Amino acid sequence: MLAIHVQTLRLLPLIRLLVVGGLMAAIVPAQAGDWQRVRSGVQLFRVSAWQEAADALTPLVEGKQRVGKSARAPAAYVLARARAALKDGPGARKALKLAAKVKGVYGPAWRFAEVEVLLAEGKKAAAFKKLTALRKAAPKFRWAQADIVWARLYEQVGPPRAAAEACLQLYGKSRLHLPQDELLARAARLLRKVGDNKRAHALWKKLLMVHPESALIDQALAHVKLSSLSDAERLKRAEVLFAKRDYERCRVESLYLWNKGLHKRDVGYFLGKIGSERLRDDYPNSVKYFEAAIVEGAPYAMFALSSYGIALAKVGRHADGIKAFDLWLKRYKGQKMRRVNEAMYDRCRAIRAWGKPLRAAEEYKPFLERHRKGYDWGKYWWFVGYWTYLGGKYEESIKLFKPLMRSWNPLVGGKARYWTGKALEKLGRKKQAAEVWRKLVWDQPLNYYSGMAEQHLRKMGLARKLPKMPDLSRVPFRARAPFRGLPKKGAVARLRLAAHMGEYDTLREVLKAQQPRLHRQLGKERTKQLISDLSDELEDFWTDRGRSYYKWRKDLRKWPTKATVHKWRGIYPRAYHTHVTYWAKKYGAPEWMVYAHMLQESRYKPWMISNAPAYGLLELLDRTARRLAAEKKDDYQLWMLMRPSYNIQWGTQYLGALYRKFHGQLPFAICSYNGGPMLLEHHMRQTKGQDYDVMIDDLSTHQARNYVRMVIGHFLRYLAIYEKPKRAAELREQLLLRTWKAEWLKDPDY
Repeated sequence: MLAIHVQTLRLLPLIRLLVVGGLMAAIVPAQAGDWQRVRSGVQLFRVSAWQEAADALTPLVEGKQRVGKSARAPAAYVLARARAALKDGPGARKALKLAAKVKGVYGPAWRFAEVEVLLAEGKKAAAFKKLTALRKAAPKFRWAQADIVWARLYEQVGPPRAAAEACLQLYGKSRLHLPQDELLARAARLLRKVGDNKRAHALWKKLLMVHPESALIDQALAHVKLSSLSDAERLKRAEVLFAKRDYERCRVESLYLWNKGLHKRDVGYFLGKIGSERLRDDYPNSVKYFEAAIVEGAPYAMFALSSYGIALAKVGRHADGIKAFDLWLKRYKGQKMRRVNEAMYDRCRAIRAWGKPLRAAEEYKPFLERHRKGYDWGKYWWFVGYWTYLGGKYEESIKLFKPLMRSWNPLVGGKARYWTGKALEKLGRKKQAAEVWRKLVWDQPLNYYSGMAEQHLRKMGLARKLPKMPDLSRVPFRARAPFRGLPKKGAVARLRLAAHMGEYDTLREVLKAQQPRLHRQLGKERTKQLISDLSDELEDFWTDRGRSYYKWRKDLRKWPTKATVHKWRGIYPRAYHTHVTYWAKKYGAPEWMVYAHMLQESRYKPWMISNAPAYGLLELLDRTARRLAAEKKDDYQLWMLMRPSYNIQWGTQYLGALYRKFHGQLPFAICSYNGGPMLLEHHMRQTKGQDYDVMIDDLSTHQARNYVRMVIGHFLRYLAIYEKPKRAAELREQLLLRTWKAEWLKDPDY
């Protein structure tokens, strides 16, 4: 250190000379510090913090803070886009002129920025002309965003009929990426403007029928009255609304038909499902609705009958619920074993909810012994042991859990071991219980059940039997300074510019074009490392995580150490951390909670779409995302859910709201994210006073029950490998509750 200081002192006269002569910037054109300051502003731009980004970048661009010319150009480019988003036309134009050096990095990106600046200046005709040319020259670049902006501009600056036809052409292009309801409404407005009322009326009716969930539906109703629709069309609207999960509107439409005595077999199913399994706010009436839908030959009879049995149990009519399941098993015995088993399982759950767990176990056990194929047998066999445990037959429950204990699956083997320990404790065999839990903690580190076992061992004063966890937060991250030590010319220089333009799609295109040159300049291995280091800028974490998982997944069977923490972090990365850290802080959600949900929902793949359907990294439902965006007055289109920036913003907003709703009781926030708050609120009322572990394992749906336990496991691992011990201990207390309170705020209720 002393030698460095001495060397610096020797160079001071030369440094002063260079500063006086104005040559410092020429000798050090783009120091690492310059790029880091630019990157800080760019990261704010990437999370749509336009004003914060502008405030951070303005001094760098306008010379108040000295940066090299190479770093200044991308800073000016991002500043231009931020100011354009803020509707500061003159400021955006000024910044764009200073960004000329990046103009050739990727042409379509530059032209798109020009369109944004023109729009900020209010020059709509010029923006439309330039965007038209861009769509023709680069039809794949941000095509969804470009298409909808182009359609909106066309309505304002183009001939109405031509603009209407353009909207109708776009309508069939993509259901996922383009707002079809908006395009229909725009085309209808334009056609009405030119006097083509017949076609306009047909489009308004199409909007009413095909997109009944649309926020634009009131515009359609101004031209097409619901009373003009036939009863068959009203039924069709109800079907579409149910499929699109707009349950509030579906209920209104279905009740209209129900009260008229029409299509009761159809809408009875919708109304019953909404009241008992979707919004979960009307169990008594759902029974009445299902009774119309379970008639043999009704379109949804098979599904309605099982839901009918569940609803009967929810309202305390357990014997009637069991009869409903008996009818199902008789009527549909030829169905696939997976479906038959689920009906039998629900039947036995109704018996258990009746307060007769031993009878539930006794009736389910012979069924499972006869039928072992066609479904996940071990998952259901556990219930026989669990219900036996709840019935007080602890020795017998231990025998029933035994065949499951060898499984490495935490929701089979881990669960069986945990409840074996509980049964041994009930029998007064505390040493044996402690040994079972000790082995669980060591064999299956950091999952829900090993965490619960660890909690019991601490309570018994046996913390010495637990692994000694080092403070892994002190283990430094591998430095992600992608361009440190690399050449400042050629393909590397071009990629560096692209990496600081704040656009993952531009960076991907430049990387694709420059990769052969990078291989020649750096070699394949160093190029591979560079791409890995740019994961955040490329918004690609699934590639590295996938490699890490297949390479190191067996290491997850051993507790993380300072020597192996890099393997754990490879499998549990801080994915999309630029977005996560910003929005987690803004919305008050623990950062690790967001990563844990993201891992469970999508394995960090932003293109994921579930069967629900739920979209993107955090698997948001369209209806949920619409409400979240509306609360913040954000623009919303379905395609945005496939972009990490928007998906993480709204998903974290929801997680933060649920975290507050349940007063920091993390398992309940986690469960509500998957099953909805109404499911959990009902369950909390029914199970008030139960032990926490029983309450969680009695959650009424497999999906919600498994989801909460898996996410807690991911959460525990993130805490172990990243968080400081004191904060980790605080969050563990919120994750693995010793006691719980049936208390919650009113909102969110969706």
